Amino acid sequence: MARFDEVELQAVEVDVPAGDAPQRLTKAPRLRRLFALLTDLSLFAALTFALLPLLPASRHAFSIVALAGFIVVVSYYYFVGSWLLWRKTVGGTIFDVRVVAEDGESMPLVPATMRWIGMWLSVLTGGIGFVIGLPNRLSNTRSA
Repeated sequence: MARFDEVELQAVEVDVPAGDAPQRLTKAPRLRRLFALLTDLSLFAALTFALLPLLPASRHAFSIVALAGFIVVVSYYYFVGSWLLWRKTVGGTIFDVRVVAEDGESMPLVPATMRWIGMWLSVLTGGIGFVIGLPNRLSNTRSA
């Protein structure tokens, strides 16, 4: 009997009928995209509240800025990593919203980073950037 790390996987050919060509992805509805974003942002709100007790009791500006910087860095790894690996975040999984490049493929690092920047600019402007599609325009992506 082979150990689990000695097992070799074999390629399997799959027959796809000629009529099952890949279909064009449709754009996800705004309400589903909004709920997916709110779900993801709630994760960061929960992380912030969970880390608040670790701040010093004096609550100097430096401590608050350090926590905010930590949350921003973690959000970068969360959003960009999720988009690169799975094309969706936790919120996107719940509400079935994927992020794909205009050609329908997964996106490279630079467009994912531009989408993250556009997302934060949109959040900081009170949602105006989302109305005009700023994250999609900056990264040449779309939500499907």
